Amino acid sequence: MAGLIEVKSLSITDALKYLGEDKYAVSLENAWYRRLLYRIGDSEDESRRIGRFLDAHPFQLTYVFLSMVEWLPKNTHRLLWIDHFADGFPSQKNHFLNIIGDNLASDHLVENPAILFGPLSDDLEDQLAGTPQQNVEAEALVTLCILLSVGQWDAKLLSCGSTDYVEFWEGNLLFYSESTEALNRAAEMFDFYDLKTPLA
Repeated sequence: MAGLIEVKSLSITDALKYLGEDKYAVSLENAWYRRLLYRIGDSEDESRRIGRFLDAHPFQLTYVFLSMVEWLPKNTHRLLWIDHFADGFPSQKNHFLNIIGDNLASDHLVENPAILFGPLSDDLEDQLAGTPQQNVEAEALVTLCILLSVGQWDAKLLSCGSTDYVEFWEGNLLFYSESTEALNRAAEMFDFYDLKTPLA
């Protein structure tokens, strides 16, 4: 599958350029495994969040993540940023790296914590709606999300030009937005997949 994927691994500098250096910054709490991406600027305080513990039935995880990706603005690139990864299970990191490229060094995520995906289909849950390339990239993104969730890595899924984003945090899903309508859509998704345990 890796040969079909055109995702790009981005360095911290390139990811900030993509997102807008006036909107995001990075705190290197620990240069080896924790690079915290955070919003800056006037609108930072306007965001609200809604979150749930990610305790969906395993057979539903793919659909939860497809719905999550569709929650972001349509027809744009998605950037998956890894804030923190755990080295406790090397095989998990190896699986993660194998999806984004062949024969990547074990410290690849230290230097390149961001993964950029091309514009995906407007209807990710319809396998006939997108191009073969879009479907392969969507499948890769979902698989990466499952891996980082199982390992309780911390990560964010963002898109350029929007202040909305999804955060993975210790096995939880959080949706951030300045829009009540967007947060209501996130709540509907949580209800649909029976994610009941709220986060404070």
